[in-house]
Amino acid sequence: MRDLAYIKVASGVGAGLVINGRIYRGPGGTAGEIGHITLDEAGPVCRCGNRGCLETFAAARYVLPLLQPSHGSDLTMEGVVRLARDGDPGCRRVIADVGRHIGSGVANLCNLLNPSRVVLGGDLAEAGELVLGPIRESVGRYAIPSAARQLSVLPGALGGRAEVLGALALALSEMGDSTLLDGSAGGALPVAAPAFT
Repeated sequence: MRDLAYIKVASGVGAGLVINGRIYRGPGGTAGEIGHITLDEAGPVCRCGNRGCLETFAAARYVLPLLQPSHGSDLTMEGVVRLARDGDPGCRRVIADVGRHIGSGVANLCNLLNPSRVVLGGDLAEAGELVLGPIRESVGRYAIPSAARQLSVLPGALGGRAEVLGALALALSEMGDSTLLDGSAGGALPVAAPAFT
């Protein structure tokens, strides 16, 4: 994939962008701050100081308190996903709501950058279709059809290893050492930019 976004939902929401086969950072290095797209100008105050950012509707720090009255204060996003997969209606509802909000952000990405693929990472990706279906639903509703027609939305395949492998690949790339990235060193790492597949 030469054009894609890797979205990670954890304590915050962010995206890594690949445009024309290259990581895009922007002149200030902050490209991909999808978590600060405004969804509701009257929404909750975000840590950035604005109101109603995507992060306030999707990040763990804002989502977990919604379930505390019914599920206790020790709940984690990993636990929410596990319970949702086991059929817990409250956790399934929260994951679907988060998916729809993320989908609104993805629709904005589609309208602006028209990526071929969006990869969802973090604990939330383990929810599979429970989160991916609502993301696709929102993209279908809010993205212009030509921007989303060829889009695929998938969970990350590397799980918790994505960050470490991606950081290693980036460091090697920045140093100009591509031997591990291109497989010429006995296949120590898969193809370049493993965090995005």
